[in-house]
Amino acid sequence: MTMASCTRLAASWIIGAAMMAGSTGTALAQVDPATATGRSTDEIVVTAQRSGIPVWRVSGRGTSVVLVGSIGRLVPGTQWNPVALDAALAQADRIMFPEAMDISFGLFSMISLIGKWRAQSTLPKGQTLEAMTSPAQWAQLVALRHRGILKPGFERKHPYHLAVDLGRSLHERRKLVPGADAYVRRYLGKNKDKRVPLAQAGIKEVTAEFFASSPREHVPCLMDVVALVEAGDAGAQSRAAARVARSGAWAARRVPAALAAKVDDGQQRCWPHGGSLERKRDAALGPALWGLLGRPQVTLAVVSLDALAAPGGVLDDLVAAGFDVSGPRWRP
Repeated sequence: MTMASCTRLAASWIIGAAMMAGSTGTALAQVDPATATGRSTDEIVVTAQRSGIPVWRVSGRGTSVVLVGSIGRLVPGTQWNPVALDAALAQADRIMFPEAMDISFGLFSMISLIGKWRAQSTLPKGQTLEAMTSPAQWAQLVALRHRGILKPGFERKHPYHLAVDLGRSLHERRKLVPGADAYVRRYLGKNKDKRVPLAQAGIKEVTAEFFASSPREHVPCLMDVVALVEAGDAGAQSRAAARVARSGAWAARRVPAALAAKVDDGQQRCWPHGGSLERKRDAALGPALWGLLGRPQVTLAVVSLDALAAPGGVLDDLVAAGFDVSGPRWRP
């Protein structure tokens, strides 16, 4: 299941992190470490490296883990070999992807969630966006209405919902193609027994923080998206150039360059970024990988390149903990 399901609700950012794992309610995988397969981690690393993408081998405690750094969707024409990644996935005994929280939900919980989302889209009686924003911010919003970008009556919309509406038009103009994440999702759709999620959560737990928040808390998110819209074609061209640079550097395993070319997508102050789910996921990632290093089977983990290789990220933590990390240079 991807974000583009459930009546356009899942196309918005509200279900973004919750749907990232593509879960159908599976319990946390119980892996029996009693029997090793005899597969060589080096063999899987070599196979994955034929994709031309960042791959690291982490060794310690008598076993090792293969880490694949992912940047999500790519610009068209990015040269990498997905067949090699498919082969590496097939060779691995277990797959962790991508910092995946195992989110459980049922039909009735989703129907309830959609109802809450729709009810929330209009501000409570007596509240307006003008009262929640500074004079300068309100002037920016009014200017967008004069340009026809915002519709009359926008002042009664919840700021997060308004950000979703504005952001959707930006996203629809992007021409991106599936990257490593898409191949792993497809493979795990047919090989669910290999999947090792970080932790579990229910859809109500995931969204409770959002629905309990006040509309005012989401004004910074709205203004970030407004800034992207205001940047117009020049901003879009700048972001497109950054995506080309990031995709090319990723495919060439030039990790510092890929990190430096990270694109500002206007969502860093938008939930679920910085929320409890993201904090729980980030806190679980390092310990989960260390735990996998204590088991004999070969694990391949697909993790966002930024979480892996940014200063103070997972790779730095693993080195500091005494593990041997081999692969492309990730420090500037």
